Amino acid sequence: MAMSLTNSKIVTTDFSDVILENKVFFKIIQLQDSFFIWIGMKPQMMNMAVAMPTTEGAASASLLFGNKMDISPSSLAQKLAKKYKKQFFISCSIPFDQNLSVLIEKRIAQELTKIMPVGILDEQ
Repeated sequence: MAMSLTNSKIVTTDFSDVILENKVFFKIIQLQDSFFIWIGMKPQMMNMAVAMPTTEGAASASLLFGNKMDISPSSLAQKLAKKYKKQFFISCSIPFDQNLSVLIEKRIAQELTKIMPVGILDEQ
């Protein structure tokens, strides 16, 4: 179940889902030109990455803090920045699992489609 708080510049959406038998919690904060997305199974912030779209195709991503061996926050931030042409901050505190990661990415895309104003999405 999603819950949103809206004012003129910030939209916050909280939701959860069971994905591959794991209860996964999400928080999306939409700012004016960027998004912060937290994904976790427990209320903790372990890794955070940021990605920005570029004019040359691939988005530029960097891990801000956390385990440098865990590329899932950077990878997800990069994919979302490229797809939606926005800056994304991703905090991900779930163990890496390729199948789980793909389904989490799809679930986030479903929610972003709901909360973004019409005309902002550029799904190529």
